[in-house]
Amino acid sequence: MKVINASLKAYAKVNLYLKVIKKLKNKYHEIETLFCFCDIYDHIYISSNTKKTKITFSGRFSKGINNNNNTILKLLSILKKYTKFSDYKFKIKIIKNIPHGSGFGGGSSDVATLLSFFDKILRLNLKKNTISSICKKIGSDVEPSLNTNIKLLYGANNKIFEFKKKPKFNLLLIYPNYSNSTKQIYLLNKNFSDKKNSDINFLKNNFLNLNNLFKFFNFKGNDLEQSAFKKNNKSLKVLTFIKRLKGCKVARMTGSGSACYAIFENNTHLTSAIFALKKRYKSYWIRKAKII
Repeated sequence: MKVINASLKAYAKVNLYLKVIKKLKNKYHEIETLFCFCDIYDHIYISSNTKKTKITFSGRFSKGINNNNNTILKLLSILKKYTKFSDYKFKIKIIKNIPHGSGFGGGSSDVATLLSFFDKILRLNLKKNTISSICKKIGSDVEPSLNTNIKLLYGANNKIFEFKKKPKFNLLLIYPNYSNSTKQIYLLNKNFSDKKNSDINFLKNNFLNLNNLFKFFNFKGNDLEQSAFKKNNKSLKVLTFIKRLKGCKVARMTGSGSACYAIFENNTHLTSAIFALKKRYKSYWIRKAKII
């Protein structure tokens, strides 16, 4: 067996808008959402030169992760049935730079990054439908995180449309130092939207037109905001403050929260916004990020 030593990056996801269409019989929800990935990432170190598989989490946002029950362990448990994988023992160290319970999808991204890595480096030769099945057993956000293309997810079966080209704008990310439970926010949600194929077609045709794109984001919004704000209104206060800042084009909660994102007209306005936010919310995690 070859010795494996690798350093991987698992990137944060940002939901640019999110609409809840309906609740499904399997207790999940049909949603419509557009999301991108940005240059904020968890750092994953892997080594096979060990006698026992061990996973450790460190970094600012490692608190609260159960070392005995987490999505990485679920992935490793599923992969054990493949001989090429079970022959190895791995030491996996994950430095959590993506806020936990923020809506940035850090846990799902970690799993997707490791699954892709193991499939490639160990030549598991997993078929596309097998990878999809593995992802669904762990979480709904895992499969869309297998690559960093901007994606539109829609339909009861989570159909994915990938955009090959990417619009050019920077993001301002804000995490207000508390986490949300995705399950709880969906359970509390009372807002549902109609399914409109015309909106999806409009997005596909106007994706690189920034003025139309920002208007579209504001028109679509995030249906989960109201239930999240009822649980904790810190995100609402942040968004109210951001929207008043000069040059703000879009300000929205990402996913089920608690984190928010904003887009500003230019980098000068973005820099000023970061200064204003850090002055007002000294303890909050505030970052400028670039779409990758």
